Amino acid sequence: MIPVDAYLGQVRRSLGGMDPRVQEDIVRELQSHLADSLEANGGDVGAATQALGDPVAVARRYREIYGYGASYRRLFYIVAGVTGILTVPVLFAGDEAVFPYFISAIFVAIEFAFLIWVSVMAGNRAGILSGLSGVVGRMAGFGAAIVANRGAFLIAPDGFAAFLLVSFLFVIVGWLPGKAKQAWRRPGAEL
Repeated sequence: MIPVDAYLGQVRRSLGGMDPRVQEDIVRELQSHLADSLEANGGDVGAATQALGDPVAVARRYREIYGYGASYRRLFYIVAGVTGILTVPVLFAGDEAVFPYFISAIFVAIEFAFLIWVSVMAGNRAGILSGLSGVVGRMAGFGAAIVANRGAFLIAPDGFAAFLLVSFLFVIVGWLPGKAKQAWRRPGAEL
């Protein structure tokens, strides 16, 4: 048997990353449900908390409904944009031709993994916007490389096509996993 305050504390901790006002509303709503349940079943705390379910699962369901707070989403966009800058091969130009592409490929893989995570955990809208931030970062990095190397031949037409394709894939990878999660979600109990 979990006391009501401990149950609500577990829910509150599991709501981390959400807008604080939304967190407070959720906790107040759950507190109200628990009070009603306690009144209806003669004060049996175990029955009241068991009726709501596992506090971590309850918090996860609320996060799926309301998503992350604005500050966390902004952080996702910033991380995607900065990582996008690091995916531009010409920023790592060295004596060996393979070196800049190898480093770029590592950052592209990191960006893809991050975009998949954002899309699944924060939703496909946050994933799309993070993917767009990655594209903006790539374009900014490419623009900086052009400015820093004026007059130098930086990219061949087929290389530029590959650059644009990978940039476009950032948006697709940011969108698709979250959309798939929505489509494949098992129907569950509504809160």
